[in-house]
Order: sequence, then C-alpha cells, then structure tokens
Amino acid sequence: MAGLFDIRMTLLERSLDLRTKRNEILSSNIANQETPGYKARDLVFEKALGEALEAQTPGPMRVTDPRHMDGRRPLPLEMVRGEVIQSANPNASLDGNTVDMEREMAKLAENQVAYAALTRMVSHKIGQLKLAMQSEQ
Repeated sequence: MAGLFDIRMTLLERSLDLRTKRNEILSSNIANQETPGYKARDLVFEKALGEALEAQTPGPMRVTDPRHMDGRRPLPLEMVRGEVIQSANPNASLDGNTVDMEREMAKLAENQVAYAALTRMVSHKIGQLKLAMQSEQ
C-alpha cells in the first residue's frame, strides 16, 4: 500500500480485518451457547497492532544503509493476525459450556461500535483523497 496510502490507512485496513474476524468468533460463541462443552473464544490483537505500528518508527540505532538493522524487530502491520484465546469465565455451566451470554453480547456490541468508527475513519480518509484529486485537476 505504499505510495497512495500511508501507514494510517494500512492500520485502518488491518484493524477492520481483525474486527471482522473477532465478530465472527464472538458470533460463534453466541450461536454455541447451548452446546455442551463449548469453550468461548475471543480474538486479541490491539497490543500486536500497537507493537507493529511502533516498529514502523525509526529504531534506537542509527543506520547508514537500508540493509542495516536498527535494533527493532519490525512486524509489518499486514502480518498482524491476532491471537485466538479462550475467554475466561469462572462460572461455566454444568455441561462445561463457558459462554456467558451477557458478556458475549457486550463484547459484540463494543466490537461493532469500534468497527463502525473505523469505517467512518476510512470514509473520511478516502474523502480527503478525492478532494485532493479534484483540486489537482
């Protein structure tokens, strides 16, 4: 995405992808609330995204050649996958199911609000690009 789009657009794109994946996982939890032995899962990715974004900034060491290492372990934003974890619920049902419906619905709502905010940011960024292209003509 180099050139036309900057690192922020890459971050927004990756965040949207991960929010979509998290939505699928949370929806699966809700759909399996009555499945004996089902273990609720979640996707965590915010820390990994933050670390990948931080790795995009210059490192603590001065480099004189692009092939030199700058002291960071950069993970491109595009490579962040997040980690699927088991949701902690100390009150599992008698059949071993760990889905807490209220908690899952709250997480799903929070994820949907974050997704909507991200889509507004992408729309705004694209609007800025359109405006810039129109002023060039």
